[in-house]
Amino acid sequence: MIGGNPEGVETCWLAYGPLYQYPSEGGTWQYGFWNAKVRSYYTVNRCHGSTVKLNGKTSRSVNTASGKKSIAELWAIQSDSNDQYFYRVC
Repeated sequence: MIGGNPEGVETCWLAYGPLYQYPSEGGTWQYGFWNAKVRSYYTVNRCHGSTVKLNGKTSRSVNTASGKKSIAELWAIQSDSNDQYFYRVC
């Protein structure tokens, strides 16, 4: 989630990436479409996770240990698809 927006990041075309954000919760959030997948990766020093949604499908990582990368990925092709990207802390 960006800036407290529960809707996450939503784009008109797949968000070509990797794109990087540095959330107020700390860590690095990497997301976008590259190498035939939409991806959401998050690494921070506390329990955390990531989610990606594409055309009604969802990939949600497990709650991930501090300092490890959470991984959410779905196969995709570049199109005007409905992709959304999220991170979370727990």
